[in-house]
Amino acid sequence: MAFYLLTLLLLPLPTFAVRANDPAPGVWQSRTDARGMDCVNLGQALAHERYPAEIPDLPARRLDGPANTLVCTRRFLPPDERRPRDEAILSQLGASVLELTQAATALAPPGLTWHADAFYPDEQVGQKIAVAARMALAETGHVVSDRVPLLTGGDIAVIGRMAPQDGYPLACSRYYAEQVMGMKDAFLGVMILDGRETQLHAGTCIAGTWRWIR
Repeated sequence: MAFYLLTLLLLPLPTFAVRANDPAPGVWQSRTDARGMDCVNLGQALAHERYPAEIPDLPARRLDGPANTLVCTRRFLPPDERRPRDEAILSQLGASVLELTQAATALAPPGLTWHADAFYPDEQVGQKIAVAARMALAETGHVVSDRVPLLTGGDIAVIGRMAPQDGYPLACSRYYAEQVMGMKDAFLGVMILDGRETQLHAGTCIAGTWRWIR
């Protein structure tokens, strides 16, 4: 059994609706409309946690297999109006983020609370990447916080002038020096290092030490 949750982000306040049909081209939706949506598949437990009023909790016993929810977000721009770099990254976002989060958590001690953020030239695309990273962490059984660790204006001014290979490790050490993060926290950063590339990179910050994943 599957539920389909449509998130209309173009409205002043997000509204949700459980749909009876898959948001794919068909009788109720054209191919153009379908291409104008980004969808991610969530397990029902996580979907119920995020949208308790729309998605019911998983029954204690069920005979028809695990349920899932397809959460769809309407795109701010039609696919043809996106930059080729953005379109290339978003078209493979699910697989890329899952690969990065699995690699990050495999190298980390258990029991950490994960924070994740994306550093990307386009803010809207960066938000999608960050949300995808948090969802991937949560779906693989990790504790995930919506809080993003922030540095002081002075730190940001200094780090912003540095090359990424030097800036991210320094930011990581500052998180712990300023007690923005503790020893039970871990941070996953996802970014591009060159504006011409279409591959995401990532690194982790754990106990004040930055480690590149890719």
